[in-house]
Amino acid sequence: MKTRKLDQLKLKQLKRIGATAYGLKKEETKRHTFRNATVRFGDHTDYIMRITSLLEVCVLALDGEGDFHSKNLSHQSKNSSVQLVIEMVIELMPDGDMFQLEQIIAILENDTDYIHFPKKLKKQIIKNQEPYEKGKTHQ
Repeated sequence: MKTRKLDQLKLKQLKRIGATAYGLKKEETKRHTFRNATVRFGDHTDYIMRITSLLEVCVLALDGEGDFHSKNLSHQSKNSSVQLVIEMVIELMPDGDMFQLEQIIAILENDTDYIHFPKKLKKQIIKNQEPYEKGKTHQ
């Protein structure tokens, strides 16, 4: 009986550890199973510094300033290692953040001609401008 309770406590603890927000997480699509990793960054400056550092390491490796692969992966070439890092950097690039920033700027500037301007907000802005323009033309 004691071992059963102990096993249940162990299982409960293992589930708690496995439910953390960081580390590799399984993501299944129709064709493939991927593992997603979450990386912590202090702020945007830290984020950009880490991406820049990864790119600088690639430049050093390509310039021949040092080996870029581990001894365990000695069959890999320096170029393939650099290629993997550059692919990772591309994945880390803040494309979504930049898109959101462009949307925020368009909303703040009332740039309704921006292609990704929110449609509902655009309709509301146009609706609110119509009475003002009607009153302005009669004067």
